[in-house]
Amino acid sequence: MFSFGVDKVWVGRLLLANKRRIYDMDWAEGSALPHIKRVSRIKHAILGKYLPSWAIILGSANRRLNYFDCFAGPGRYEFDSEAVDGSPVIAVWAAKAFVEARPTHVLNVILTEKDKHQAQQLERHLIPLTPYPKNLRVDVLHEDSTTFIPDLLSRVQSLGPSFFLIDPYGHPLSLPVMNEILSRSRTEVLINLMWYRINMDLGNSAVQGHVDQLFGHQQWRQMPFMGQSGTSREESFLEYFVSQLRAKYVLRFRIGFDPEDKMKGERTKYYLLHASNHSRAALLMKEVMWPLGDEDGTFDFSGESQGVLISRTPQILELREILLRIFAGREIPFDSIREETWNLPFVERHYREAIQKLRSDGIVIVTPITSKKSGLREKDMVRFPNTAKA
Repeated sequence: MFSFGVDKVWVGRLLLANKRRIYDMDWAEGSALPHIKRVSRIKHAILGKYLPSWAIILGSANRRLNYFDCFAGPGRYEFDSEAVDGSPVIAVWAAKAFVEARPTHVLNVILTEKDKHQAQQLERHLIPLTPYPKNLRVDVLHEDSTTFIPDLLSRVQSLGPSFFLIDPYGHPLSLPVMNEILSRSRTEVLINLMWYRINMDLGNSAVQGHVDQLFGHQQWRQMPFMGQSGTSREESFLEYFVSQLRAKYVLRFRIGFDPEDKMKGERTKYYLLHASNHSRAALLMKEVMWPLGDEDGTFDFSGESQGVLISRTPQILELREILLRIFAGREIPFDSIREETWNLPFVERHYREAIQKLRSDGIVIVTPITSKKSGLREKDMVRFPNTAKA
């Protein structure tokens, strides 16, 4: 039974019905694994690096955690003639390692997939991970998340710390549903926003209803991006979509078309958006996303071995100037500096390098609180000069 506060009778019936629907089908033993492209694997890399740290951080103050994969898929794919794990298998591996090291914790992994055959495949691909520890609950549900998740949320009294992966092939869950998730304490979502598909639907009256469902209204039809094209339209739409999310922190990771797609130019295929309302989650995800981007310093991924044409590798001198301007005349903890500038394209080591250079040049004064005399981390206080000149 799920461990969060939800109608137990409803859940029991749901799980029993799902087991019957999945196991009553023939096992397609000879089925080939679906192919996955390099640009699609990047989200699996992000997930695999983020989930262990997410569980450890939230598990330090909470005994029960929940992970939801809203569009789970078959669980394994073919890439370069080899079998690779998909998001649900990656999540279960991470969950199993977490609870095995923490016997007093409980972790629920809820994997929903509306396609019967894919739900069946997922069950098969999870067998090597069994038996699960007693404090790990893994449920594969043959359900449509567009109705299942709202129904679940309406029944849950207290969800607890939860991570939702919203990764469909087309349109994600509606914004009202995502905002309901984000309204719960200590919840966060990783959204696959399939821009190329949405862009095609924006001006097509036959399918604009899908976009209505995405936003939960029709006001988007009057937005400026409807009269724009190219990069301007894309950026304007993304800004509008992010503005509709009730999240204080939204990180964006742009994914280009894969070389296999044979698309000309540097067009966007989709965006990964990480939305949360706590700064620590945003800073952690930024640490995960940044090194996976092109040219070791871009929140883009093109799938090309040589990266993008224009590098946005962070310049430490640029960061120094920004910090001197923003924090002029202030004394502030190191972690608070990072939190207040969370949306800058820099990670912790860049901040440390920039501030330590300012320190060695006698421009800022660092008072150790957390670290030793020459270190710089967490609560160490940094005093910036009143002038922004380095």
